[in-house]
Amino acid sequence: MNKKKQVLQAVAGILCLLGGGLIALYPTHRYAERRFVTDAASCRVDLVMVSRADLLSSPETGSVVLFHGLAANKMTMRYLAQALAELGLRVFVPDFPGHGLSPGPFTPDQAESCSSSLLRGLAARGMIIPDRTILAGHSMGGAVALRLADKFRPAGVIAISPAPMVAAHGVNPENLLYKTLPLLVPNTRILVGQFEPKGLVDNAADLALSSPYSWVKYSVVPWNSHVSVLFSPTIAREAQDWAARVLSLPNAASLPNRSALLGCLLGLVGIVLIAGPFLHEMIGNKPQTDLDPAGTVPRLRAALEVALFGIFVVHLLHYWQPLRALRLFEGAYLASFFLIVGLGLTLLHLRVAREGFQTRPGLALGAVVAGFLLQGLIMAWLGLTATEDWLDLPRLERFPLFLLAAFLFFYGMEVLAGPVVNGRKRFLIWVGFIVLSWLSLSAAVLYLHSGEILLVLLSPYFALEFILTGLGVQLVRRQSGSPTVAALFGAILLTGFCLVLFPLS
Repeated sequence: MNKKKQVLQAVAGILCLLGGGLIALYPTHRYAERRFVTDAASCRVDLVMVSRADLLSSPETGSVVLFHGLAANKMTMRYLAQALAELGLRVFVPDFPGHGLSPGPFTPDQAESCSSSLLRGLAARGMIIPDRTILAGHSMGGAVALRLADKFRPAGVIAISPAPMVAAHGVNPENLLYKTLPLLVPNTRILVGQFEPKGLVDNAADLALSSPYSWVKYSVVPWNSHVSVLFSPTIAREAQDWAARVLSLPNAASLPNRSALLGCLLGLVGIVLIAGPFLHEMIGNKPQTDLDPAGTVPRLRAALEVALFGIFVVHLLHYWQPLRALRLFEGAYLASFFLIVGLGLTLLHLRVAREGFQTRPGLALGAVVAGFLLQGLIMAWLGLTATEDWLDLPRLERFPLFLLAAFLFFYGMEVLAGPVVNGRKRFLIWVGFIVLSWLSLSAAVLYLHSGEILLVLLSPYFALEFILTGLGVQLVRRQSGSPTVAALFGAILLTGFCLVLFPLS
């Protein structure tokens, strides 16, 4: 990339960031947000109250307590919270333990008990009135709302894609967060997306049919997935209609603007555009001498090794997880997988790996600085526009150990992928190795019953993460000629992504 193209690309990236920021922040003036930190039994819960800035709201008008899903946080529920606030309601959105800004540890039972304590505390302080309050939630949060309703006796419930709570319709017992069915209360609305996992849809339908109350309604919303329901105007309108009906409120509410999502995506495109010229400056514009292509591993053999190592490691992890001490809910399992697979592949090709490990300290330092700066920019952007993905102190304490595992994994992939001769072909091969590894993890969930269901549910996020990180790794490898530098850069980005995604346990 010549200097002129680098400058133009960087300018385009900056313009995307500025435009994305304006688009994302424009609709926020319509809503008021107040943050609270409260002690709920043994939990310290961070929550936000969302309301219309131009409407007077009170507990007598009505309230909603809105629970997010597993590996999410309160900011991911912003669109639904704003939709319900359009009715003049006060919407309380807490972070579950170990999620967002609430400290851990997280377990499903802890999330339920802390949420129960939170509801009692809000009611005791007069911030909500039970019979003027709706419990709502998505995925795990939907299950929590359903489970707490029989004890709290709210005015109604809105459960969006509630997590299955019984082993039926292909859902295995080890994948259940909760293993007992709740008693549904009147005025319960259950919504699921058309393209959700079949086990979730069918279990939700069975749950609705089990209720003796006529005011329990179940619907499948077309053209929605487990994630898109959070930003679906159809889901938002259904939630508004149900809340207005249950609380006897007039319903002339409009829907919130979804420009924040568009702004977030535009900004991410800007960061990708900026990353190329930035890495050229940090690593250098003159490609370094790479490993001798004759010392690389044949592609078919490399693919077989990745597949066989993955299968072996998921069997081993059934009995032993070396990084269990990380205390990340299902993230320690993934880190252990990275560690053993990376170490095994590196030792299997020790001669090539040893040659590739030699690199100039300045290049490694540049990769470290570039990795942390890009990671900080991405997290700051997501925190501003979409989600509270911050590396707080408890997560930073886990960073070195996870970084070691991610580095060994990426180093093994770099050794097998070999030098950058044909950039496009090499990138596809690198991605292919990652896919083979992930298929092993998915097979462990589906056939070995590992119970690490989060790895399957989060596969689309990891796919995007690996593709974008892989592009950066490819560029760093081409510019530095060093698998060590490339693996170190990729490991920093992957570690930050995983530490903010998996709940603290």
